[in-house]
Amino acid sequence: MKTTTFYPTVFHTNPVAYKMSDIWALTEYNTYDILLNNLMATEKGVSEMILDITRFAAIDEAGQEHIIKDFEDTSRVNLKGSHTGLFLKTQGEVNLKPGRYTTLRFYLGTSGNTLILKDKSQQSLVGRRYLDFEIWKGLEISAENKKPLILRFDFEPYTLASIFKPLTNLFKKQKRTVGKLVNSFAQ
Repeated sequence: MKTTTFYPTVFHTNPVAYKMSDIWALTEYNTYDILLNNLMATEKGVSEMILDITRFAAIDEAGQEHIIKDFEDTSRVNLKGSHTGLFLKTQGEVNLKPGRYTTLRFYLGTSGNTLILKDKSQQSLVGRRYLDFEIWKGLEISAENKKPLILRFDFEPYTLASIFKPLTNLFKKQKRTVGKLVNSFAQ
């Protein structure tokens, strides 16, 4: 006799959520979904960024900066590309004046900022106060329709060779670290 697995909880509704407006407010469809691009990240082939963010701002078409959030202490954030399916979402509505915004600016802390490239090598990001990310097709905020933001980043996926990199490192020939002075005495 064949056994059929039955999961009754799949067919049950959530007993706490009675109002559809509450459910709609929490969904991804009730947000501004924006794609962010950074020229330096594109040129270097960045797949991931680990940033120490101190402040988060939006820049409008006229070049005016509008602070979205000031963090009391630095906040370490791991940014991954949209190809992973991961994104950042603000906790609530973004308090921005109505208008069109072209750039998001992340102010960086002094240490712990790292770029992870598509071959899984890492580079430290030193000497930069902020990183600007261009908003693809811009962001239009209206006075009556304020929503949370979903931030997706246009980074490159890891290469296939980066998956096998730890394995190839095992078989690399070890370099001999002998100085010139020692070689001159050897006979």
